[in-house]
Amino acid sequence: MSATAAAAPSVTRVNDDAGTFSERFPILFDPGGRLQKADKVVAVLSDYFGPSGSEISALDIGCSTGIMTCRYAQRFGRVVGIDTDAVGVQYARRFAEQAGFSSDQVACEVADGCNLPFDDNSFDAAVCNQVYEHVDDHQALINEIFRVLRPGGACYFGCGTRHVLIEGHYKLPLLSWLPRPVADWYMAAAGRNARYDVTLLSYRNLRKLVRPFAVVDYTIDIIKRPERYAEGHRGPIRRFVSRWPAWLLQAILPIVPIHVWVLVKPDGQSAWAASFGHRHEQALAIAAGNEDQDGSERS
Repeated sequence: MSATAAAAPSVTRVNDDAGTFSERFPILFDPGGRLQKADKVVAVLSDYFGPSGSEISALDIGCSTGIMTCRYAQRFGRVVGIDTDAVGVQYARRFAEQAGFSSDQVACEVADGCNLPFDDNSFDAAVCNQVYEHVDDHQALINEIFRVLRPGGACYFGCGTRHVLIEGHYKLPLLSWLPRPVADWYMAAAGRNARYDVTLLSYRNLRKLVRPFAVVDYTIDIIKRPERYAEGHRGPIRRFVSRWPAWLLQAILPIVPIHVWVLVKPDGQSAWAASFGHRHEQALAIAAGNEDQDGSERS
């Protein structure tokens, strides 16, 4: 999940002496929580790809313990999971074998998302779910996803943003807003016994980051219709927010904690890509400059 920047010390690896990511966050071994998150990914990609999904080859970037990877394999075709966390990948291989998957269905490898060991145009789909903030070179990650996707392929991109009230990893108010040294001090004062090893971007900079792709934004649709995307378990606050009008949700997008985008590698000529219906057509229109990101046509 992390990558070391070539010209500077790694920010996202500063806590590695305390163990790999999965060792420091044992929640990654919890099947209940992992499968719940995986069902959301599956619901979004199923909506995007439609019936053709069972034939899809997918790459799971940041697969960790492989629990979610195996869930993807139940819905799609062959899935390859990668992570720099060797402990997590070892567990993932055992988990997939015990779940009855062959190596042709699920394969998990130790690899870096910023330097993927795959040929160009290797996968129909990718999943990059809350991973970008754990690498030092965000652009390298996005470039690699673009490179290994086939023309017309799509990536589920679940991403947090910097300007949120409660930081999602360490659950501290305004942590992600702070300069790195102050964030480290805050972590120590709060008894977290670690340095702040997450690099979140603002909403605006996230949009800039994914410019190579056309973006189909599922965020508001998920908030408004959580049951459609396996999120019917939401608490009273989220149910209240789901009743807000779409224009108000659109206005507060920069401070929404989690965004869900499908990033599409444009290809208007591919018959394979064209089979994916209205969602793909919307993405192609955005890529061609004929439609804005909110779905409205340009005059």
